[in-house]
Amino acid sequence: MLVRALAFYLLTAVPSTPVLALSLDDELRLIIELYNLRPDTCSVDARLIDEKLIPIGEAVFNTPVLSGDRDTSCSTCHIDDKHLTDGLPVSIGVGGDGEGEHRMKSKGVVVARNAFTLFGRGSTQYKTFFWDGKVQEFEGDIYSPIGEGYSLGFKSALSVAAVLPILARDEFLGRKTLFTSNIHLEQINEAYFNDKLKAANTILSEIINGRNDEDTNQLRKALQNARVKNPDLPLIGNALASFIANKVQNCVPTLWEEYLNGRMEALSDQQKQGAIIFYGKGRCAGCHSGNLFTDFKFHSIGAPQGEFGTHIHGQDIGRAGVTYRVEDRYQFRTPPLIHLSKTAPYGHNGSFETIEETVRFHINPIPFYAEKGWTSEGELLSYGKILSTRSAMLGFISLSDKSDLEALIAFLYSI
Repeated sequence: MLVRALAFYLLTAVPSTPVLALSLDDELRLIIELYNLRPDTCSVDARLIDEKLIPIGEAVFNTPVLSGDRDTSCSTCHIDDKHLTDGLPVSIGVGGDGEGEHRMKSKGVVVARNAFTLFGRGSTQYKTFFWDGKVQEFEGDIYSPIGEGYSLGFKSALSVAAVLPILARDEFLGRKTLFTSNIHLEQINEAYFNDKLKAANTILSEIINGRNDEDTNQLRKALQNARVKNPDLPLIGNALASFIANKVQNCVPTLWEEYLNGRMEALSDQQKQGAIIFYGKGRCAGCHSGNLFTDFKFHSIGAPQGEFGTHIHGQDIGRAGVTYRVEDRYQFRTPPLIHLSKTAPYGHNGSFETIEETVRFHINPIPFYAEKGWTSEGELLSYGKILSTRSAMLGFISLSDKSDLEALIAFLYSI
């Protein structure tokens, strides 16, 4: 292993010599072996899928049956035509109308984070969910804002993650006005920790037993067919996980995965060179590691705060909002790069419009602001503290010229 590591260092750290004149495919073969890379985008953990629960998950995912104001569903922000994202910088939740860009013109509530794709979420490797990692499986337990998942009846971390939007005010619960009452908002939003689960179970029972409309009848029929008499939120989470895992397991392999499967012509020479840069002097694999291109850890690239944030004063302090540790401020989970070219815009708040813009910001954030300016006077005055949190690893990126950048970006289009 030491010999292979030394060979890899020589390949990526010094100019080629006649002794090391390997082909691009030979170099990539060494990288694939060293990093133990396998195609994994479409693979799912079979334990996630319970066939009888899939219709229940489908009813909840595709209809607003559990929405407080009955105007949002999971599919609102995870659209098939948008590669299971919504294509927006930040999502529009309750009160919104339509999908995608049309929704931006509505009067919906801003959900201040970018909607991620669901591809890869069924993998056995996927243990950490959401930009701030508020759902995380670790050493046999599922940590979450509503308690330890397994003990509550959830079968996976994906199951827990799938129901959290249902408990979120701006994503599902709805809005309260002077003249209308919303039981979702009143009972769930005011509850804490395990009490949220209890309140949700009560409301779920009231919806299923008290409504007579097309969406509720669809859910009720699915429950009856599965012989579920007393559904609770963990069952809904398990059903959503079953539906999502089943939905994404038949995705189309990427060009990179075709290459990993042995079709050498799947990648152009430029993309192959980009892959070598990605795993070498570009230092991308320092964080975007593994078959899903993420280490599932938390890092800061000094991303712009933007106009909206999830925390006080419109900030988004990222992981620190979960851990309450100062050193975690502005850190976000390394995003998987699955189907990257189809899931723009990028960043936790969609600040980056293109892959090239995102990569350039990783290398040097200053030109980004020189071109675009600042989103607010507050950001202009506060960016220093955000910049100071940038991961030290970013300082070791060593691209030689524009051709390196172009090759790297070409590779990113293949994954």
